[in-house]
Amino acid sequence: MKKKNIWIHVGIVLAMLVVSCIYMAPALEGKIIRQWDQQKGDAMAYEQKEAAKELGTIPNWTSGMFSGMPGYQIMTKTQQSVFMPLRNTINMRPLGWGCERSFGVLFLYLLAFYVALLAFGAGPWVSAAGALAFGLGSYNIIIIEAGHITKAWAMSMMAPIFAGMCMVMHGALCKEEDKNRRNRSVLWGALLFTLALILQISFNHIQITVYTAFGCVLIALVYLGYAIFKKNLKSYALKVGILVLGAGLAFGCNARLLLVNEEYARYTMRGGNELTVTPAALYGEGANNKAENTSDGLNINYAFSWSYGVGETYTLLVPGALGGGSMEKINPEESEFYKTFRANMPQYQYPWGEKAPLYWGDQPMTSGPVYFGAVVMLLFLLGMIVVKGPERWWILAASILSILLSWGGNFMALNGWLFEHMPLYNKFRTPSMALVLANACMVLLAALTLKYVFSKERSNAERKKINRGLYIATGALTGVILIIMVLSGSFSFHAESDGQLPEFLLGPLAKDRASLLRSDSWRSILFIVLTAATLWLFNNEKIKKWSIALAIAGALVVIDLWGIDRRYLNSSNFAEASELELKRQPYDYDIDKQANAHGDIDYRVFNLAVNTFNDSEPSAFHHQIGGYSAAKLSRYQNLIDFYLSHYSPNKDLVSMEQANVSMPVLNMLNTRYLVLPFQGGAGVVYNPNALGSCWFVNEVQTVNSPDEEILALNDFDPATIAVINTSKFSISNTQFSIDSTDVIEMEHQKPYNPDYLRYRSHTSGERMAVFSEIYYSPDWFAYIDGKPAEYLQANYVLRAMVVPAGDHVIEFRNEAPRLHKLDNITLIISIITLLVMIGAVMLMYLPRKKKQ
Repeated sequence: MKKKNIWIHVGIVLAMLVVSCIYMAPALEGKIIRQWDQQKGDAMAYEQKEAAKELGTIPNWTSGMFSGMPGYQIMTKTQQSVFMPLRNTINMRPLGWGCERSFGVLFLYLLAFYVALLAFGAGPWVSAAGALAFGLGSYNIIIIEAGHITKAWAMSMMAPIFAGMCMVMHGALCKEEDKNRRNRSVLWGALLFTLALILQISFNHIQITVYTAFGCVLIALVYLGYAIFKKNLKSYALKVGILVLGAGLAFGCNARLLLVNEEYARYTMRGGNELTVTPAALYGEGANNKAENTSDGLNINYAFSWSYGVGETYTLLVPGALGGGSMEKINPEESEFYKTFRANMPQYQYPWGEKAPLYWGDQPMTSGPVYFGAVVMLLFLLGMIVVKGPERWWILAASILSILLSWGGNFMALNGWLFEHMPLYNKFRTPSMALVLANACMVLLAALTLKYVFSKERSNAERKKINRGLYIATGALTGVILIIMVLSGSFSFHAESDGQLPEFLLGPLAKDRASLLRSDSWRSILFIVLTAATLWLFNNEKIKKWSIALAIAGALVVIDLWGIDRRYLNSSNFAEASELELKRQPYDYDIDKQANAHGDIDYRVFNLAVNTFNDSEPSAFHHQIGGYSAAKLSRYQNLIDFYLSHYSPNKDLVSMEQANVSMPVLNMLNTRYLVLPFQGGAGVVYNPNALGSCWFVNEVQTVNSPDEEILALNDFDPATIAVINTSKFSISNTQFSIDSTDVIEMEHQKPYNPDYLRYRSHTSGERMAVFSEIYYSPDWFAYIDGKPAEYLQANYVLRAMVVPAGDHVIEFRNEAPRLHKLDNITLIISIITLLVMIGAVMLMYLPRKKKQ
């Protein structure tokens, strides 16, 4: 590479960093984005972080949420791999630029896409324009605002993976006289493919990796067709073998992450539901008590709840076509909805700030539309006409597939089949996320179109082809927009959620929605026409210099996307760090006060003053029955569905009985305090019947199936009875006599360690002990007096153990063996991978040096 080119690349990379900083300018002042999911993540990890300060290592378990769950699904030490330093460098998280100060995320979008386009041979300036087109796509910006950072990091690696794969596959099509060039292309393509895949998997968003795999399969199929046509099947097979090796090494370099996730997923909601009954069975509704069979994945209705509407796909071209976001920014002086509210309800404060519920699409709610950009859509369509080669076809196929996948429940012919038959597919939700594949692909082709248009040598025939393509693409897109605008007069502009609004607001709301559709339609037409005119003027030599035309096209891309992005992520989304710190509520202090008065150390809280099972913030301060996790243990979710979620969250609960939840279940979970939404605020109720951390029972009630197991909790006394499924555990004795001198109690450890529990027992005979801790056998191991001991699953979710007579020390240790054993394997594979990469480069270039 020439020295001049190196400085061009350095300058462009620095410019991309500047663009990222300009967009996220408040971050430079020390402010951070109000990222709801990131705030939830901070609360989820709070106990682990605090414990790590004392222990010097991050615990494997957290007791903060759902009565306890694997903490390494929230926060864990970095897996051992020689590639982790690179991962932590490019995501800028160690500098504090990766999440809260999210210009690091935007910069990674730009940098990774820039590298990908260089690999496609686009040249630095076209690559820079393409990188901006991708990085500023509305969905990419919206997920930063939401705090979906691991998803953003994983998405950034999609284009480099595709680029590396295409470089390798292109080697199968090169002629024999291009052998040196072919080999270099294959080498660097394989290195890029493998390294980008290692990084993407390490970012731990498997759904994005699956969508990437869809793209890779289509690349392989298209190149197979070309290989057959050119009779290069042997070379093609060799290149596929190289890519399979690279993929295998990439997966091996993330063995710990993947295999631990695979193990945990089997026990979660994403692993299916073992029950064949529903909560209706508790009320004798036998005809309606059959659960859907979800033996190895999510419920299909739950999985497809965020399906992009078929008509909603139009937002790729016109962002406000379906109203934008569920809370869309408005101009109060122009909004009919706002003015009508103020005129009819002057005594009330307008509750939505400077926003209105404009979204009227198929999804339950959305932060904003998926908008690729009018300029990008024009260039993509033009590229389908003028760009030659395999890229055109696999990009088209991947884009179409991506859109069909995003429709989810709105296109069951494909998605229903995939849900039932494709591995992993039934573990995922939010089908609309599939549009990330089309986003990467369409921008790739848009950039390759610019490369073709601005190529130095073009014949008259090629110029005519470009002109014809511009006429077709411009006419088609503007024609569609104009037709939709005409037809919009018959649209309802109605959403299901509108039923929650007063009827007099519905008409004005529909007018605002129609107005946004029209204004954004004209906006898209303007950018299409301006871009088409720029390319036409250059193609017909009215603009002499390609650099000027490219600068104009690039500016149009940025202005187009930037303007939409700022609707959803702007300075108003930033706040001082102190404003977003986790803060105790008044009832948290009340719980502390009451706990001190009662001498409580080990207890749990059931908080009905918040969205109990979707809010993790209370978990930062007390061990909770609720919390938030996208992957709760399946059995705990069933417990919630059957016994803990039938309350009505109104504002005037005055007793535990009014909460309408199962007190026996709360008692066995050691729920000492309930937070109830009293009128005028939340209040704390003390539960004297909570059973504590451990207790002896008189009787074991045996059942033979998970259905019987959970239904048995409907009418039982957990203080005296333990329910055990004998199809899984053998019990020799079901009756136990408890002596008045029998004692079992927890010994509280300092410093507090969520991974270690210690109890002392004194009994005159064999006893059955129940522990108010969640059963998770892959990680937790029991010991009596330092020797391994068996323990059982009782009361559907808890631990139990037969304790021998005498004085004993009982310990539960969270050893997470798979987590730790796989660390060494992962490190070894990563070292091998690095050595293979270095060896391949040396084999390619050392002989050349010797000849010199």
